[in-house]
Amino acid sequence: MGILVFIKMFGAVMLLLYAVRMVRTGFERAAGPTLRRAIGKASSGPVAGALSGTAVAILLQSATAVAILAAGFATSGFISTAAGLAVLLGADLGSALVVQFLVFDLSWLVPLLLGGGAWLFLKLDARSAKQIGRILLGIAFILIALQMIGEATTPLKEARFMPQFAGFLAQDTPTAMAVGALLAFLVHSSVAAVLMIAALVQKTGLPHEAAIPLVLGANIGAGIVALWLTRGMDRKAKLLPLGNFIFRSTGAVLVMLALKFYDLPLASISNDPAQQIVAVHVLFNLLLVLVCLPLTR
Repeated sequence: MGILVFIKMFGAVMLLLYAVRMVRTGFERAAGPTLRRAIGKASSGPVAGALSGTAVAILLQSATAVAILAAGFATSGFISTAAGLAVLLGADLGSALVVQFLVFDLSWLVPLLLGGGAWLFLKLDARSAKQIGRILLGIAFILIALQMIGEATTPLKEARFMPQFAGFLAQDTPTAMAVGALLAFLVHSSVAAVLMIAALVQKTGLPHEAAIPLVLGANIGAGIVALWLTRGMDRKAKLLPLGNFIFRSTGAVLVMLALKFYDLPLASISNDPAQQIVAVHVLFNLLLVLVCLPLTR
């Protein structure tokens, strides 16, 4: 049973990562110059930078991809460090909004996306049509992967070790945050990490006391990913992911401390436990934008 669950989970996670990459490459090939121009507009002000980062991250489904693009612009001197930090804060929010969209039950959309995407990719010769087909197929594969993750994690609800594991994470917040950070770093995607945590909440009954630190840790791990991927760039480029990591990690620790004295009204947000956890993820990144955007200067 354990080996079968691991095999199913591994296959589902790999499909999810491939699908996210498929959507990102589709948008990069179809509208790469447009996306770069959108990030370039960050120099007009912090709010414009945050909005451009949000929009590009939603399209690419990856804040890390936006971080790499912004780091390249910083190296060439096209945008300042302050403007780049604003872009990254917006990108974090954009990737969180992607998770919010994907957590809804969109299984009815899968056949339409598969049919339309395959037809565009296989039957039309225009480059733009093929890339749109690639994007649609990628979104369909993401939804299929999420269904597979849900199916793979369902048996864990009956596992004898699950209550002890969940209880341990709920009582040991630093460890839970570290596990979430490690998960996000291993899959190199906060979108995938948070979706996996949401699936565990929904299918195994993982309590919020454990899930919220995992999500906050995943935000820290996503910041580490950007640091890792820009380690070979020059100092100007490294400043952007470093500043973003400081914002994320400091914010996550402060929010976790605040939650020890204040309970979030999650029931008023949604009755679905998975959507409640994703809402925490979105609200955290929105809070980062509101608090940290004035600090980018």
